[in-house]
Amino acid sequence: MSPDPLKDKKIFIGFNSAGAVGIYEFTRVLKNRRYQIDFYGIGKIRFNMPVDFLLKFSPGKFRNFLERLVYFFRLLPSYDIWHLNYAEVFFFYPLNLFILKLWGKKIICTFRGADIRTGFNIPIKLPASFEERFGFWRNLKRRLRMKIFVFFADKVILTGPFLVPYVNSFDAIIPYARNIPKIKPQNHQPNNIKLVIHAPSNPAAKGTEIVSRVFQKLARQYPKIKFQIISGLNYQQLQQLLAKSDIVIDQLLVGWYGGVAVEAMALEKPVLVFINPNYLPYISYADKLPIINTNIWQLESDLEFYLNHPEICRLKGAEGYKFVKKFHHCQKIADQYQQIYLQVLK
Repeated sequence: MSPDPLKDKKIFIGFNSAGAVGIYEFTRVLKNRRYQIDFYGIGKIRFNMPVDFLLKFSPGKFRNFLERLVYFFRLLPSYDIWHLNYAEVFFFYPLNLFILKLWGKKIICTFRGADIRTGFNIPIKLPASFEERFGFWRNLKRRLRMKIFVFFADKVILTGPFLVPYVNSFDAIIPYARNIPKIKPQNHQPNNIKLVIHAPSNPAAKGTEIVSRVFQKLARQYPKIKFQIISGLNYQQLQQLLAKSDIVIDQLLVGWYGGVAVEAMALEKPVLVFINPNYLPYISYADKLPIINTNIWQLESDLEFYLNHPEICRLKGAEGYKFVKKFHHCQKIADQYQQIYLQVLK
C-alpha cells in the first residue's frame, strides 16, 4: 500500500454548474501532485473553463434519465471518492446518494450558494422576482435536499460563512480557489478614477438594481467617470474588464464576497461588498478582510468617497492582492481539499 493512501484512490468531482473556475484550478494542482482526480461537466463549458470530461445527454426527459443512469453505473466502479458540488448528482438525488453509499463510496458535498440559500439575511423587501424564487415550496425543497445531502455525506463543505444559517451541520469552510500567479497585478495606478464596474453573474441576487440607480446618479455628478454594468461574461472577458477598472462593486444582498471580488482583488482592484458581521466569527481571517464593507443604504456615499480618494483605493487594492494570495491561492485550497479526501478514507 502506498504511504499516501489517497494515491491509490480515484476521485470524481462534479459538476460545473457553479464554481467551475475554482474547481478547475484546484483540481489541476492535485493532478500535478499525481492524484487521480477528474472534473466532470454537464451540458456545456461554463465561463469558458474546461473540464476533464464533458457529458452531454438528450433533451427528452425519459431518454435523458436513462442516459444519466447508464453513464452513472459505468462510472460507479471506477471512483472511490465522489465530491459533489452545488447539490447536483446524475439523477433523482436520494436514490443516487443511496446507491453511492450502498457501494461503499465516500461522499463529499460542497454547498456553494443558491443550492441551499433560502433568502437573504437583510431587512429589505425583496423584488417580486424573488417571491417565487424563495417561495415556501421552493425553500422547502431546498431544505429537504440539503438535509438529505448532509445525511449521506461523509464531509460537508461550505464555500463561505454566508451559508452557515442554511445548513444543519458542516465540517469546514473552504473558500473559492484561484491560480493567482496567472493573474498578474496591474502596474497601472491612476491618479484619478476612470472606470467603476459591476459584473454580476446573477443581477437579481447581487443587488444590481440598486447599483444601477447609484451609478446613474453618480454618473451625472461625475461625467468624466464611466460607470459600467456588464453580465454574462466568460472568464477571460471578465478578467479583461476587471484589468481596465479602478473600482469594483460585487454583491450587496448575500452578505459575503463572491468570485468576482476574488478576481478583482487578485488584480489589485478595491472592492465594495456587503459583509454581514454575523458571518465573521465563522472564519479565522475576519480581521484581515481588505474588502470595503458597504450596503444598499450606504453604497452611494461610500462609492463617492473612494471616487475622490484614489490613493486609498491603491492601498486597498494592494491589500486585496496579498489577501487572495494568502487565502484563495489554488495551491492552498488544494491542500485543504487533499486533507478532506484523506480524512474520509480513515
